[in-house]
Amino acid sequence: MMPKNVTNKLRIKPLVTFGATAAFGLTLAQASHAQSSVTLYGIVDVGIEHINNTTAGGGQTREVSGNLSGSRWGMKGIEDLGGGYSAIFTLESGFNVNDGTTAQSTRGLGTTPTTTTRLFGRQAYVGFAGKGQQLTFGRQNSVLYDQAVPFDPMGASSRYSTLSVDYATAGRIDNSAKYVGAFGPVTAEAMYSTRYDTGYGAEVPGAEITGRYFGGSLTYGTGPFAASASYEQRNSNTVATNTGTERRATAAATYVLGDVKGFAGYRYLRASRAFLPGSPIIVANGADTGYANLYWLGAQYRVTPALQLTAVGYYQDVHASNTDPWMAVLSAEYSLSKRTDVYATAAYTRNKNGSALGVNGYGTVAPGYNQTGVVVGMRQKF
Repeated sequence: MMPKNVTNKLRIKPLVTFGATAAFGLTLAQASHAQSSVTLYGIVDVGIEHINNTTAGGGQTREVSGNLSGSRWGMKGIEDLGGGYSAIFTLESGFNVNDGTTAQSTRGLGTTPTTTTRLFGRQAYVGFAGKGQQLTFGRQNSVLYDQAVPFDPMGASSRYSTLSVDYATAGRIDNSAKYVGAFGPVTAEAMYSTRYDTGYGAEVPGAEITGRYFGGSLTYGTGPFAASASYEQRNSNTVATNTGTERRATAAATYVLGDVKGFAGYRYLRASRAFLPGSPIIVANGADTGYANLYWLGAQYRVTPALQLTAVGYYQDVHASNTDPWMAVLSAEYSLSKRTDVYATAAYTRNKNGSALGVNGYGTVAPGYNQTGVVVGMRQKF
């Protein structure tokens, strides 16, 4: 999730010397101060987690980074170009608080796998914005991620959210062009990538569909009601299997009634066996093409200005299979200040017939076993 309150700003102001008076230089510096800026921001989130029935057997207690929010630091810049338009950029780096390592590094799974070490693994883009429109280029949040954050009660958190059931709900796309436009209560989004994960290498000459991504969404919001629909498609990242695809479509809505906000959502997934990395839906289904429906229903209750409770259930219906796991989550957040809060989150997954959905995702629990996870932590935004 993106930080809600960014308050500390590092201003970049061109130094102006014109051989005139100091007052004249000060006037120009003040003008540049109003026209361009760079904002330094971040989130530090760490907690203690306990889970049972791990893949290695037994329970595990550990310190973990990035629970309600992925730990990060970043910079955002804006420069006024005149006429209501601005040049913008964002550089955002994820890190692990518990050991100080960089997050979002990946290793490709193709025939010639490569390792990608990402300094700004969360986001790195530049573009233009103005008059309700924005066009950006670089590594950016996917269309599905943009929809999951406001329409998942857990905000697509690093743990115990839709991300546990579907990795793509927090997807980031390399080599992408992204357009976002606001038209009254409707926001439209479109995105295209020439290769969405450079962990597999660069674009392949003569095989342009390899690693291709495209997607779009429409979101409507007015008063207490908001709704969204999205679609995205990824082609496999290897040349030999590049006709294999993962296709997702979502529909979700929220409604605010007093201190309660309700959430409901649906995601359709169709994944071919040729797609890499291998989808757990295909493994569970055993068919050439895997189909699955994901449903979620939940609510947030603002008990006091400082205390918020969240409850949500996720159910994955895998077609042509009786391996249909579900997960229930309960979370409490208490704000100590505008920038610091403490939290406690508990989750439970129910597996049957060999399904292996853990509270932190597929493959993180012994197949066929249920799992309980609890994390207590602290988060600070700056």
